[in-house]
Amino acid sequence: MAIAAEKLQQLVSLDRGEIDRSIFSDSEIFEQEITSIFGRSWLFLCHESQIAKAGDFFEAPMGRDNVLVVRQKDGGIKGLLNTCAHRGNAVCRAEEGNVKNFMCTYHGWTYDLAGKLIGVPGLQELYHNELDLAAHGLREVAQLDTYRGFVFATADRDAPPLAEFLGRTGRAGLEMIAGQGEMEVVPGIQKFVIPCNWKFAVDNLFDWYHPQITHLSALQAGLVPAPTDPRGRQMSATGVAGPDGAELELMGGVANEDTPDQIVFLDVFGHALAGPTVETMGNLDGAVDHSWRDTPRAREALGPMARRAVGHTNIFPTLWIAPEIRQVSLRVPRGPELTEIWWFTFVPREAGPQERAMTIQAAIHVFGPAGALEQEDGENWTQSTIQTRGTASRMIPQALKMNLGRGKIVDDDGQDPPYIECGINEHGQLWTFASWMAWLSGCGWDELRNRTTPPDVI
Repeated sequence: MAIAAEKLQQLVSLDRGEIDRSIFSDSEIFEQEITSIFGRSWLFLCHESQIAKAGDFFEAPMGRDNVLVVRQKDGGIKGLLNTCAHRGNAVCRAEEGNVKNFMCTYHGWTYDLAGKLIGVPGLQELYHNELDLAAHGLREVAQLDTYRGFVFATADRDAPPLAEFLGRTGRAGLEMIAGQGEMEVVPGIQKFVIPCNWKFAVDNLFDWYHPQITHLSALQAGLVPAPTDPRGRQMSATGVAGPDGAELELMGGVANEDTPDQIVFLDVFGHALAGPTVETMGNLDGAVDHSWRDTPRAREALGPMARRAVGHTNIFPTLWIAPEIRQVSLRVPRGPELTEIWWFTFVPREAGPQERAMTIQAAIHVFGPAGALEQEDGENWTQSTIQTRGTASRMIPQALKMNLGRGKIVDDDGQDPPYIECGINEHGQLWTFASWMAWLSGCGWDELRNRTTPPDVI
């Protein structure tokens, strides 16, 4: 049963910067998310480098569905639901690999790379050659397309074309990975689960307010270099103290009002980017290379603001792009209070052994199940999920009020998406939740575009 429109409109207030906490644990809301968001949106599946040869496949999630992304003999790509037409069993148990065909381990029904049913035990003796093989192939996704090597699919035949859905923000985010060279995915996807609602994990990717506290120990130990901006000033910390009463000395800083150090993109369908500028971030003691931003390809594909943006992109609903570390991540919803995290790590195809090793080491030590940062983030998301689900605690509005009403959005209809120049903010999070509410309504695509077109101020 769909959530009543009146109740839905009370879940997120863009004007007040408030969210109803029930959205992080309510099973009815989760079921509607699976149908109205993950059952309609274009979703990232994999990168073409993972399925380079005919017969290569990669299994990816689309909501509760599991999809086999398969390279065809003619070089094309198909997305096939990993469920046998006979009893529903998986026709492939591996997460990736190379095959000649797919065979169900229950009764042996066999399908070719295109999903056609080509073999049935007892077809003559038991089915008397009356089984219509053509009608019992593997089901294809409604639409599948690629952009700059990234493979997406949707279960909605009426969804707009992929490039249109991505908008300027989504296309810019993908370009920030693809524009760094002929990129390929490092073999092996990091996968792990966190007992939290998926929206906390998405909220966090825009959050440049938390590192000074959540990741203070990593900053103090030098595991992660703190960005320095000579134009800024120290963040005030009066009254900020640990359980022992000792005041904290925060690292990093914030920009002066006349020198904004953050860029935020807000776009149709809920896509957003938020984070520091190249000038603010610097090269982190040589850990980040920004030279690709000045290449002819970057100047052709990205506007001037996008070439300065070092922040994290979220392609709605759950694809996080982190260009400075050459990674993308999926936040896969497994339940109202369970999220599976996937990390894909990229390197230039021509990268030597040393560069590949350094990239992999960074990927392991920063994010992922053993990453210094994501272990700390995961604890926060877990506790936020637990502590907002109680009968009394869920009645407290979730606050997203930082710089509320101060984000003037500029849209010159050029290459750059609608953008805001500002200090640390919560604009990306608030826009994501406001767009989430529009998606949950189940409205048509034209209305959804209108309802997720950014306002003049946020």
